[in-house]
Amino acid sequence: MATTITIKESTKARLDDYKMGRTTYDDLLNSFMDEIDLEDVTKNHLEEHYRRLADFRPITMDELIKHLKEKKKL
Repeated sequence: MATTITIKESTKARLDDYKMGRTTYDDLLNSFMDEIDLEDVTKNHLEEHYRRLADFRPITMDELIKHLKEKKKL
């Protein structure tokens, strides 16, 4: 079953550089995915998540309410 995915025009242009002969975009994407371990992608994702979490600074409920009221005025 075929499907449609949304990508930027610049990404499509990059894919076109790799597409040769009768190679399909499906072939290209599967070839790329075969070269990168899913564990590496997951590791990078988790590292970014923990980096953002380390930078997270919570606010109090009062600060949140104040912020929402100010935003509502705009």
